[in-house]
Amino acid sequence: MEKDMQEVYTSYKSKSNISNNLNLDNAIWLAKNKVKKGLPEEAEFIYKNILDKFPQNKRAQKGIASLRQSIKGNADQNPPQKDFDQLLDFYSQGQLAKAANFARALTNKYPKAFIVWNILGAANNGLGQVCQASEAFKKVVELNPTYADGYNNLGVTLKDQGKLKDSIKAFEKALSLNPSHAEAHNNMGFTLQSQNNLEDSIKSYNKAIEIKPDYAEAHNNMGIALQGQGKLEEAIASFNKAVSLKPDYVEVYNNMGIALQDQGKHEEAIASFNKAVSLKPDYAEVYNNMGNALRNKGNLDKAIDFFKKAVSFKSDYADAYNNMGNILMDQGKLAESIASFKKAISLKPDYAEAYNNMGVALKDQFELDMAIDAYNKALVLKPDFAEVYNNMGIALLDQGKLDKVIEAYNKALLLKPDYAEVYNNMGIAFLEQGKLDEAIKVYNKALSLNPYYAECFWNLSGTAENISEAKSFIEDCLKANQDHLDAKLTLSALKFYQGDKVEYNALAQTSFKDHPFMRSFKWIFDLPKLPELYFNRWALFDRIVSLSKKDRPFYEFGVWRGNAFKHLIKTFKKGYGFDTFEGIPEDWHNEKRDTYSSDGKIPEIEGGEFIVGKFEHTLPEFFNKSRSMASVINFDADLYSSTLCALNYSQSVIDQHTILIFDEFLINENWEQDEYKALEDFCCENDLSYEVLAISFFTKQVAVRIIGL
Repeated sequence: MEKDMQEVYTSYKSKSNISNNLNLDNAIWLAKNKVKKGLPEEAEFIYKNILDKFPQNKRAQKGIASLRQSIKGNADQNPPQKDFDQLLDFYSQGQLAKAANFARALTNKYPKAFIVWNILGAANNGLGQVCQASEAFKKVVELNPTYADGYNNLGVTLKDQGKLKDSIKAFEKALSLNPSHAEAHNNMGFTLQSQNNLEDSIKSYNKAIEIKPDYAEAHNNMGIALQGQGKLEEAIASFNKAVSLKPDYVEVYNNMGIALQDQGKHEEAIASFNKAVSLKPDYAEVYNNMGNALRNKGNLDKAIDFFKKAVSFKSDYADAYNNMGNILMDQGKLAESIASFKKAISLKPDYAEAYNNMGVALKDQFELDMAIDAYNKALVLKPDFAEVYNNMGIALLDQGKLDKVIEAYNKALLLKPDYAEVYNNMGIAFLEQGKLDEAIKVYNKALSLNPYYAECFWNLSGTAENISEAKSFIEDCLKANQDHLDAKLTLSALKFYQGDKVEYNALAQTSFKDHPFMRSFKWIFDLPKLPELYFNRWALFDRIVSLSKKDRPFYEFGVWRGNAFKHLIKTFKKGYGFDTFEGIPEDWHNEKRDTYSSDGKIPEIEGGEFIVGKFEHTLPEFFNKSRSMASVINFDADLYSSTLCALNYSQSVIDQHTILIFDEFLINENWEQDEYKALEDFCCENDLSYEVLAISFFTKQVAVRIIGL
C-alpha cells in the first residue's frame, strides 16, 4: 500500500520561466499563494520569472519588494542556492544517505531553514529511520507553522511509528491549513484504515479523489478499504480504476488478486498475480499470494513452489514460511510443517499466528503438551486471539481435561460471541461428559449462527435417540455439504437398518467398499442378527447396564480420567479399574506411546479400586486370587496386545451373563487389527464364540456376550 510523501521543493531546479506556462494573473496568484503557505523562496522565484518576461510589471515589483522586506532579517537563515541545489541533487538521485548527511550539516549552519529540515525528514524516512524523520518534520512545523506539507509528512512518519492518534492530528492540521491537500486526505484515510475505521477512511479517500480524480494511489487504497468491508465488487472496481490511471501499478494487481481470491475466483486471481509479477518479477508478496490461491484450488505442490520462490526473493519473509507450514500440514508432512513454522517464528518472534499454527501441527502429531505450550505463547503475544482458545480446547479435549476444555471455549466466546465452531466443539465436549442436553443446546446455537454447518448436523446425530432422528440430522448434514463422505456412507447403513438396502448395496460395488466405515458395516450386516444400534456411548452403556446382573461388580481395562468408570459406578457400586495412568504403553498406529496419559493422576471415585501398572505386570497377581464374577467389563485399552492380555486374564470372571464392551472396536482405519482382532483371537484360542448385542457407529463401541463358556 503506497503512501504519498509530498515531493520536496523541486521547483528550485526548474530552469524554464514559469510565466511561459501560466498567464500573468495566475502567476501572480501562485506567488501570493506561496507566501501564504510560508514558502517565500518559491514566491520570490516566481516573481523573478514574471519580471524576466515583464520587467515593468508593477504587481510583481511590489510583490517582490514586499517579500524581500519581510525576509530581509532572515537572509542569513537559508543556505546558498548552490548548496541547496546540491542537496536536491542527492535527494532526487536517490542518494538518501548523502542527502541526509548533507542536510544535517546544513541544519547545523542554518538551523532555521525549514525546507532543509523537510528534506532531511524525507531522506531519513526513505532510509527507514522513521523516528529521526519524525523529529525533522516536527522541526519543520515548529519553524513554519503554516506549512501544510510539513504536517502531512509528519503525519506519515507518526503513522509508521504506530502513533495513529498523533498522526491523525497532524493530518487534520495539514487540512486546516490547506483543505484541498489531496495527499493529506489520502494519508488520513490510510491511517483511519489502520484503526479499522473503514467508513471514515473511505470518506477521506473520496475527498482525495474529488480533489484529484486521477489519484491512482487513493483509488487503490479505497479498494483495500472496500475489501475490508466485504464489498468485493466495489473494491475490484476501485482497483480497475487505479490501473486505468496507472497501468504499471504493480501493487494494485496484487491487491486485485487478493480480492478476486476472496470472491472464490481463483483463476482470475492467479491471472492478476501473474500480471503483477510480469511487471515486477522479484515481487515476493505476489508469489506468496499466488501460493495461497493455489492452495485454495487444491494444488498444494505448486503452491509450495510459489512459497519457496517468495522466500528466494525475500529470505526473511516470515508470512511465506508460515503459509508454507500450513500447506505442509495439509499434506500431512507434520515435521516439515513444524520446521517451517519455527523458521517463521525465528524471523518474527512475536508471530502469534505462527505459534497457533505450530500448535495445530503438534496436536496432529499427538504432541499435546507441546501444542498447548505453543498456544500459550500465542496468547502471551495476542491475548484476544479467539482461535487459539478454540484450538487449545481441542487439544485439552484430546487430553481428557474436560473442565479445562469448557473453560477454554468460554474464553473464546467472550472474545468472539458469534464463533459457531466453538459452540460446535463445546457440544463435543459436553457429549463426552455425558451432558446431552447441554450438547444439544450449544449445537443448536452453532446452527443459529451458521445454518449450513454440516459438521454440526453430523455431530447432532450423536445425540439422537433413534434411527429416524439420526437419519434426519445426517440428511441435513448432506444438504449442507453433499460431499460429506462419512454422512453419505452412514446414511446408507441407517437405511439398511430400516430395511432399505439399495443405497448400501450400490456403495458396496464402488471403491468405497474398502472404506473403514463400509468394512465395519459389512461385518455388522453379515452377523446372524442385526444388533441394537445406539448413537452415543452413554445410551449404549445404559442399555447394557439394563441387561446386566447389577449385583456384581464391573471391571474396566483402560480407565484414563475415569469418565466411563464414574458412569458405571452409579449402578454397580463396586468397580475395578486397571491402567498405568501414564498413557498407552506403545505406539498405536498414528498415536504415540504415552498418549491418553492422565499424568499419573488416579481418579478418586467412591466404590472404585484402581490397580496401577502395565497389564502384564498387574493382572497375573490380581487374578491369582478368586474374584467376583463380572457384570460388565469395559475394554478401553485400544491396543491389540493390551486388549488380548486383559481378555486372557479376566476369563475367570466372565460367564454367560457377563457383557463385554469394546470402546474402539469399529470404524477406525485399522479396526480389524485392534480390539476386534483381540476378541477373535481370544475366542479362537479358547474355542469360544460371541453374540453381538449392541453397537454404535458414532462412538465405535461394540457390546458382546461370550458363548461356549
